[in-house]
Amino acid sequence: MYKNLEIQKSEAVWRLQLNRPEVKNAMNAEMISELLSFFENIDSKCRAIVIKGSGDFYCAGGDLNWMKSSLKKSAKENEEDTLALAQMLHALDECPVPVISLVRGGAFGGGVGLVAGSDIVIADEKALFSLSEVKLGLLPATIGPLVMRKIGMSQARRFYLTGKRFSALEARSIGLVHEVVPVASLNSVCQDYLNELGMAGPQAVKVAKKLIRNLQGHPLWEESVCEKTSKILSEVRIGSEAQEGMTAFLEKRKPSWREDLK
Repeated sequence: MYKNLEIQKSEAVWRLQLNRPEVKNAMNAEMISELLSFFENIDSKCRAIVIKGSGDFYCAGGDLNWMKSSLKKSAKENEEDTLALAQMLHALDECPVPVISLVRGGAFGGGVGLVAGSDIVIADEKALFSLSEVKLGLLPATIGPLVMRKIGMSQARRFYLTGKRFSALEARSIGLVHEVVPVASLNSVCQDYLNELGMAGPQAVKVAKKLIRNLQGHPLWEESVCEKTSKILSEVRIGSEAQEGMTAFLEKRKPSWREDLK
């Protein structure tokens, strides 16, 4: 079905591999379209998604050969190209289930956008990152809001304007990455997170992820926030999943929805 992606699906975990290793998994129009299709068609049984790059690099951003072709396109066609990237990132960001990115080698440009849209990011200790667009006379416009939300305005000013490369440890210090591990440990640390997700109520996780997005940018104790969060919790608390979770805890047994995610 997909030319530029490799997909492996168990019932609960979908593994997505960017598959253009000859260009360090750089994205072209076709890959962006395939990623959009993937994120728009998540099965209700899926409980987690794991993204990685083929070969020794996560994603080098936009394919320069593809972007150079913009010279032959009309203004409308160019805008359609960039809008497709924005729509794909939007679908990634609003994916209903947790997305884990395993960053081997590094992520540049649009690859940082994929990282910023992921819920959990595990990077190898030698990985490098760069918002490299300005070095090419471009700018991180489409990925900009997603990345700035993750790293903050101060860091955005530093990296958007310079294109400076930074290490996995620095990426962790600014909130872009959560775990930095030896490359040989990427899969085992990922499995640790999958084990944790397997113990969590699947519907609770979905609602929690949506809640995080909805709270972004609102003052903490704004009246509407108090009302919305109270309403969400009251609805979840009386649901069958929460009732099963609390009952199982009190009865000292595993809840019925607990699952080993592989």
